[in-house]
Amino acid sequence: MANGETHLEKYVKSIEWLREELLEMDNLAKTLIMGITDWDDSVCVDFEGVIVASCDGPYTKRLVMKSALIHAATDVIVKGAAPLFALDCLAGSEKEVREMAKSLKKQALAISLPILGGNTKIEDDLEPSASITVIGKLFVKNPIRDSGAKRGDVLALLGEPIWGGQNERIEKAKTLFSAWFAIIGAGIGIHAAKDVTKGGLICTAYEISEKSRVEFELLEVPYSVTRNLDNFLVSVSEEEYGKIERICMAKKCPCLVVGRS
Repeated sequence: MANGETHLEKYVKSIEWLREELLEMDNLAKTLIMGITDWDDSVCVDFEGVIVASCDGPYTKRLVMKSALIHAATDVIVKGAAPLFALDCLAGSEKEVREMAKSLKKQALAISLPILGGNTKIEDDLEPSASITVIGKLFVKNPIRDSGAKRGDVLALLGEPIWGGQNERIEKAKTLFSAWFAIIGAGIGIHAAKDVTKGGLICTAYEISEKSRVEFELLEVPYSVTRNLDNFLVSVSEEEYGKIERICMAKKCPCLVVGRS
């Protein structure tokens, strides 16, 4: 029985605190059937529509403590979807996992993206990390691919780089997301869009260009072109960019033309 108690402690009781930490996530989920409260093998959500999903990571603890959930959500949002919920996989010592869970919870509450389940591995010799899957619902007719740029388009960068401390990153992300949803809601014709992550602006612009078979000339920008910015790069006509500019101005979201075809 002693061995049984040890086994229960390691695999069951040792992470019960995590359920309590994330319990209020269920309140953010509008169509939840089974979530944190149930603490079961999977998550169940009532759903009607087209799913957009992305899995990202493993993130280092350093990024988890700042904006990993936001970083993961941008992949879904930039395609024209509203995030519904996230799943995470946490690994590290108990102290490190507790700290990461608390940080992710803060991000989740700030952007109304509930973490409803996942997996946790607590071992002292593990490098602390997190992998995150975000599930969203498409609210435009078709996903905004990164391959639809057209000749004559401009490349525009929307939002500030999501850098700085956690609170600063959260506010920048909320401003970007608010402007982006308003742009899409206004029916503006966006030919291609991609979040500026791996490899920075130069790699993101290259992918849009190559996949669309449209050559762009990058202009001088006030940011590093190789660092992750976590904001959005879009390909639109000059006319549509004017509309984007007006919405961004109203939302106090910076926007900038960074390339021309």
